[in-house]
Amino acid sequence: MKHPLKGTFPLSILATLVAAAALPLQAQTAPENLEEVIVTAQKRTQSIVDVPVTISSLDGETLEALGIDRFDTLSDMVPGLVVQQQSVNNNGYVIRGITSDDGSAPGAARVSVYLNGTDVSRSRASYFEVYDMERVEVVKGPQATLFGTAASIGAMSFITAKPQQDFASSLTVGAGNYDMRKLEGMITGGNEMLQGRLAFTTRERAGYVENTSDEADLNGYEREAFRPSLRITPSDDLTIDLVYNYDKATDPGTAFVSRERLFTDDAALSVPDNNVLGMNDVGVDRTVKDFNATLLWDINDQLALTYIGAQREYDSLEAFDADGTGFEMLNFSEDATGDQSSHELRLNFNGERINGFVGASYFEETADQFVGFASEEGTFLSCAGALAAAGIASCNTDATTLLTGGAVAALPYESHYANSADNSNLNLFADIAYQVTPNLEATVGARLVKEERASGYYSALPNSAILASQGINSDLFSGLIPNTGGETLSGDTDNSALLPRFNLLYAINDNANVYATVSRGERSKVIDMSSGVENILPSEEIDNYELGIKGRLANTPLDYSLAAFYQNYENFQVNVIDQDSGQTRTENAGSATNTGLEAELRWYPTEQLQLLANAAWIDAGIDSDAGNGTYAGNQFRLQPELTATVGYVYDTPIGGALLFTSSGNWGYRSSVYFDIANQYEEDAVDLLSLRAGITASDRNWALTLAATNLLDEEYIMDAGNTGSSFGFPTYIAGAPRMVSVEFNKRFGAF
Repeated sequence: MKHPLKGTFPLSILATLVAAAALPLQAQTAPENLEEVIVTAQKRTQSIVDVPVTISSLDGETLEALGIDRFDTLSDMVPGLVVQQQSVNNNGYVIRGITSDDGSAPGAARVSVYLNGTDVSRSRASYFEVYDMERVEVVKGPQATLFGTAASIGAMSFITAKPQQDFASSLTVGAGNYDMRKLEGMITGGNEMLQGRLAFTTRERAGYVENTSDEADLNGYEREAFRPSLRITPSDDLTIDLVYNYDKATDPGTAFVSRERLFTDDAALSVPDNNVLGMNDVGVDRTVKDFNATLLWDINDQLALTYIGAQREYDSLEAFDADGTGFEMLNFSEDATGDQSSHELRLNFNGERINGFVGASYFEETADQFVGFASEEGTFLSCAGALAAAGIASCNTDATTLLTGGAVAALPYESHYANSADNSNLNLFADIAYQVTPNLEATVGARLVKEERASGYYSALPNSAILASQGINSDLFSGLIPNTGGETLSGDTDNSALLPRFNLLYAINDNANVYATVSRGERSKVIDMSSGVENILPSEEIDNYELGIKGRLANTPLDYSLAAFYQNYENFQVNVIDQDSGQTRTENAGSATNTGLEAELRWYPTEQLQLLANAAWIDAGIDSDAGNGTYAGNQFRLQPELTATVGYVYDTPIGGALLFTSSGNWGYRSSVYFDIANQYEEDAVDLLSLRAGITASDRNWALTLAATNLLDEEYIMDAGNTGSSFGFPTYIAGAPRMVSVEFNKRFGAF
């Protein structure tokens, strides 16, 4: 892959956008059904067209109409966003072609996931059930000033629905194929001083891959979550929001299958009885608890003080069979635990020509990752080809019996390694927007970050009895994984950075704004101890240049946005699976560039029909420079060159008291690689989802039939994985056609 534009922004794209911005547009009054989209990405309430960054927003009503209740379905409607979910414990977030999916304790996120104004970006704790939402905002490009250092490539911000004074409640029940069941609801009400809300969801679905080694089929889910919240308003100037989130998942596990078993809906996966994996079945047991307190004090018409404090803890255990076969060869588990706490104090100010905020925040976390391994010695060594000289064929389950002359039928082997992290950062930030002229606004922002990061690593790998009988004193991995004998190796580092952003927003007229952005992002240093010695990877640095136009087409109920961007990376960090030991480690791949276009449309051709469309084109990868080593010229993992989605929401009267409702979306993505080495590739995929039903004209009940992947397309979610290091690459099949029916009943004021 060549990147001839390295160091320069594509002038042809700039010229196209400037020409589009210069077209004469006439002012108009918006139709009643084309509501203004309000966002808070810049820490103040604004119309989305007045925000000088590329941002997508979906409110709770649209999320419900389109059936978006998971992170991966959210990505269908946001250009430049791809969400991959191997399991609830292992999520990959891709914004503009750059993936954030590091699950190790020392690793740092690239995408900030925010929940009610709080950073919850740690990979194993970032997922939560999407229900009873006020809105979701996705901001693209480095957003350190707004969302901290974890937002080196963008941020996903989830705002839950708040309590209200008037009584309201709703209940949804659903059922579908693969034994799908769903129960979801909420109730809210109160008085002038105190309002409460309780929302909950519980859903489950059997797996779509039959597991012949266990009763539970794979790639299913079993989730429950509830969210009590209080809003206290002792005066008109003071609002206190208290929100508690509880998420529990006991999913049956992920089907890592061989190529031969892919799309056969059949697997033979299990883990043996063991003392190290934490469970005796493949599966997930994950609990996340989160408490958030937000205080907003309107000091006067110009000043407002906000405090946000949060405490989050998680314990996520997952056991998996990594070889994709029925052999007891590669059985792993990961037990990730952590605690996070954060505090932010921010003063917002607004005047006739100056708006902005200043503030400080403190964040600290402790994280631990324990990886257990269980196998049978003879099976492992024969599958690894280590017993060929003894005349024992590959993956011979009788290898131990043959080597011991029948004295022993099996030799269980257990080992483990673990890493830990203690991280903290102190932030000082400010962002000021100045109205230079009635049509021109300039924004300058910066975040000063002071980070301290400490990392630890230990392992315990006993010697193999079979290798010892051959005079070889070694563990099963032949010393490729450092063995500390249980002793912890530790290292630490600190880092300071000043991360600025500059924005210009020019109002062409009442309907169209053109904007330009220059910003810098940084992904934290990584302290990698997995080699047995301290290895500090330098911070990943990103320079981002962006130009866009957003607004409403003259005399037409059509909102649009179009953006072009160019990003330059230094010290690009990539996660790779060691081809000898199977351990995941972080490497410095050198320089990288990323160029792209994003477009988004929302149109009401009639009062009853809303059309949504988006598209993104991305040319990204490691630069071809020889100094970038092994991955020079390679495309990023999970990065499609082209994504596009077309969706709609429609309703029409079918009687005096009934409406017919329907919604759907068709999504396309071009081919992707599943690894930075570009060994595993999947061709283009397009999926269709539809919903249709009837509802009361006052919307107090609805009956809906829904189908995802309606055409039952076969596609892959991931490939390679841990098994590839041992010559057993595995694949994860995407979900087949899922059909469900839901009934919703509402009471009170909506």
